[in-house]
Amino acid sequence: MVYTIVVHLQALPDKVEEVKQKLKEASEVYRKDQETIDWFVMQDPKDETKFCIVERYEKESSQQYHLNNPTFDPYVVPRLANDMDLTRWEEF
Repeated sequence: MVYTIVVHLQALPDKVEEVKQKLKEASEVYRKDQETIDWFVMQDPKDETKFCIVERYEKESSQQYHLNNPTFDPYVVPRLANDMDLTRWEEF
């Protein structure tokens, strides 16, 4: 089974480049976390303030490695227009 988390977030208009750069950095770091299959980041082609992150882990408990690696949230959260929208999925 693969455990997937999909996160939608929207940067403040004047913070788009800062968020984008931090997302690039975070993807390079988080891809290397133990039991992480991949960590994708995408930017909305119609609205540059919107981003989508797809996190794929070997199993649900694998996300603990990611959560214990706080590269992203402390920097990005203050630069967001609203709260992150997070959905968890299990593939079968």
